[in-house]
Amino acid sequence: MTLMGCASGNTGGGSAGDGDGGYRIALSMSYSGNDWQGEAQSLVYAAAESDALKDKVDSVETFIAGTDAQTQISQIQQMITAQYDAILIYPISPTALNQVIKQGCDAGIPMFTYDAVVTEPCAKNVTFDQAEFGKVGAEYLSDLMGDTGNVVLITGVAGTSVDEDRTNAARAVFEERGINVLDSCAGDWAQGPAGECMSRFLAAFDDIDGVWAQVGGVAVPAAFEAAGRPFVPMIAEAENLYRLHLQDPEYIENGLQGGSAGSPPWQSAAALHMAVRAIEGEEFPSTIDVGFDWATQEDLKMCETGSAEELEAGCNTFPAGMVSDGFMADWWHPEWTAGIDLDTLLSVDVD
Repeated sequence: MTLMGCASGNTGGGSAGDGDGGYRIALSMSYSGNDWQGEAQSLVYAAAESDALKDKVDSVETFIAGTDAQTQISQIQQMITAQYDAILIYPISPTALNQVIKQGCDAGIPMFTYDAVVTEPCAKNVTFDQAEFGKVGAEYLSDLMGDTGNVVLITGVAGTSVDEDRTNAARAVFEERGINVLDSCAGDWAQGPAGECMSRFLAAFDDIDGVWAQVGGVAVPAAFEAAGRPFVPMIAEAENLYRLHLQDPEYIENGLQGGSAGSPPWQSAAALHMAVRAIEGEEFPSTIDVGFDWATQEDLKMCETGSAEELEAGCNTFPAGMVSDGFMADWWHPEWTAGIDLDTLLSVDVD
């Protein structure tokens, strides 16, 4: 099987080749500058080489558009012209891609989005209840804060359906529970911007009682440490270092309490599996809810090596140094990433 590297800008998609009759898959990524997107891309490639799909998928090629919707539209048009067998999409907008997605459907190409969704009815959106994601974390944080005090919000990439649904749901919870939102800042689902947001908050406010962050499990605690401030209850995603901190007695003694709300990177692998089944004639609804990962401090369990056996037994955190600090530890799923252990994932070459 051929795993093609990343194309960007207006690069054509015809270089994937016809192979020996296997399926040619195009992966359309928009925003790509964070750990989550990198893992999601690697999981598509790893799933394509898994026992379940290696005899069906001949090639995968990735196109990265950045945050410009028109670039993503142009690239998808090229994928349609190149007659890929299926197109997987992380959409930059819930509406901007609708017309080109409809063109793909009309050409008989299965069009699957993952995590973020679009409103074009013919698209198949592999996702979960993003509002519930925002709500669960906000409710747990409100409990930790005793339904009182001030919270700051570190949101995602502005304009995406994911960010809007999560943030609106969290704000509704805080309003209902009597917690004041001091300020919000777009963290762009990346540690650098999230850390800048938190540093700005800490410089501006001395009465922060809680942090609700879509991403920032590495950068947010680091900002508190740099400012010499004790930790407050917080919600972040499934960054491995954050999960290590939540299990570290020194951090707990210094006030760290929190939950880890994971937007699972394996959604991309699920989309690939379903796209292959769609090529073969299976039908899917417009929205396919695959659920999301939620863990409190009590739910965390350390892996030793990340073997398939350990993952099947429920470990969900990896030793320091085994993965990057921002590695999303909720990458494994018993169906969609079956047969993929940590070593396999980390060895994927997407360049």
